[in-house]
Amino acid sequence: MPEQIVLITLIIAIIFSTVHLTAPKLYGFSERYGNGVVSFSGGIAAAYVFFDLLPTIQKAGEHLNLLLRNYLGQLFISEVAIFGVAFMGFLVFFISEHAAVHSRRRAAVDTGQHMDSVAAPKGVFVIHFSILALVSLLIAYNLRFEVRSSLIGALLFSIALILHFFGTDRTMEIHYHSMFEKYGRYILSIMPITGWALSIRFPERRSEAAVLLAFVAGAVLFNVIKDEVPGTEKGEPKFFVAGALIYAAVLLLLL
Repeated sequence: MPEQIVLITLIIAIIFSTVHLTAPKLYGFSERYGNGVVSFSGGIAAAYVFFDLLPTIQKAGEHLNLLLRNYLGQLFISEVAIFGVAFMGFLVFFISEHAAVHSRRRAAVDTGQHMDSVAAPKGVFVIHFSILALVSLLIAYNLRFEVRSSLIGALLFSIALILHFFGTDRTMEIHYHSMFEKYGRYILSIMPITGWALSIRFPERRSEAAVLLAFVAGAVLFNVIKDEVPGTEKGEPKFFVAGALIYAAVLLLLL
């Protein structure tokens, strides 16, 4: 693997780790500027889904067929089967989110406290956090393939995911309070570096990485819909549209 790619991907992985560690300080900026920041980020996330994420899933289809032929022999698989992998990622995160919200709501009713004051139980946290950590690791593992394809594309990919990490970390803190603040955030910050290290140790796993990235894409899509696209009562349409159009224009011009 060229040393330049190794260095660039390491720098991006370190930035991802730094985002996980410094997200609480960024929350203050987000709260200060309110809904405009959330809406602008949501616009970027929406453009990322349609112009980068969905094409990535489609391209991974050939890798899924290659893997199945290698492990199962000649087997006909529909071209849309890869979207089933993405849908699994979507469902896994939906179930995890539902479990967190439902357990907090039930605990709030049982204790008579406001839901904002109640954290989800440890068991739900372990499962939800483990899935999120895996996604962070897989994203970092795939960085070298993004850089190899296009350095500019990798940078745009990274910008969108930095905003995504910011949103998911905030959600985890809301659901799990001190469990995430004291332990989860620091463990999560290790995942990008671990993913980068695995990509150096196992650089030949291109097909496996592409299929797993489809799973990641489904998870990211769910989180974009849930966290990053603002509701009509809180959203700032002009900021949302601005973020979407700017990011889409940059993608179309540079990729």
